[in-house]
Amino acid sequence: MPNSAVWQREVTLPIGYLDEASGMLHRQVTLRKMTGKEEALLAEPSLRSNGGKLISALLANCVTHIEAMAQVEPEVMRRMFSGDRNFLLLELRRLTFGDEMEATYRCPHCQGVTTLLENLSTIPVRVVEDEGIPVIAVTLTDGYRDLDDNWQYELVFGLPTGEDEEVASGRRDSNPTRQRDALLARCLKQVGNLDQRRIQAMGIRILSDLSMPDRRQIQKAVDATTPGPDLTRQVNCDRCGEQYLTTLDMSHFFSTA
Repeated sequence: MPNSAVWQREVTLPIGYLDEASGMLHRQVTLRKMTGKEEALLAEPSLRSNGGKLISALLANCVTHIEAMAQVEPEVMRRMFSGDRNFLLLELRRLTFGDEMEATYRCPHCQGVTTLLENLSTIPVRVVEDEGIPVIAVTLTDGYRDLDDNWQYELVFGLPTGEDEEVASGRRDSNPTRQRDALLARCLKQVGNLDQRRIQAMGIRILSDLSMPDRRQIQKAVDATTPGPDLTRQVNCDRCGEQYLTTLDMSHFFSTA
């Protein structure tokens, strides 16, 4: 008889999947270990070119149960919040390959390479403590000048989903800054007193018109408040000794090599 504790794991989502039809928030999820089917997905060219779709496909295969849901449809993975998706990826990697992972980082000061053995079980996870879905409010310093020559300072972002990731990753423009703006634009819910239809029409142009200090302020607010795993890493360069902040190296996330 197979040992179910080896093959699967039940986890609690940091945010939860909101079933809009019933209004229920589902947080208990069961994952199974990756198999050769998922190894083939990782090598699929059509998925490798779109990180959002690859994550959706992996989770659609490996999430076997969500509390109080009779069946887990692939569309559920697309509508799930990015913080929960990142958490499930982390838990899937730990379940399949264990907690230790070799990661490589390049110093922005001297370009020296530092290799670390990461313990994935120690990554902190920011959890939503109540039943609500949080938003991210940012007060700009320089502000946004709208088409009517009025200045707007209050921005509100919702949490990104897998669908948002897929659309942003699928842009023909592979520039990472514009892809990030595309993702944030899909989550932009409020810009001062602008009409929602205008916000949707302007989209990415609102963010590209902001000053660099305001853009960095938004990114800091997003990084500091978005629920899910904190993938920020502080690394000491082996070559020059400088300390720098970076994100967890996920280039070989699903490999033991």
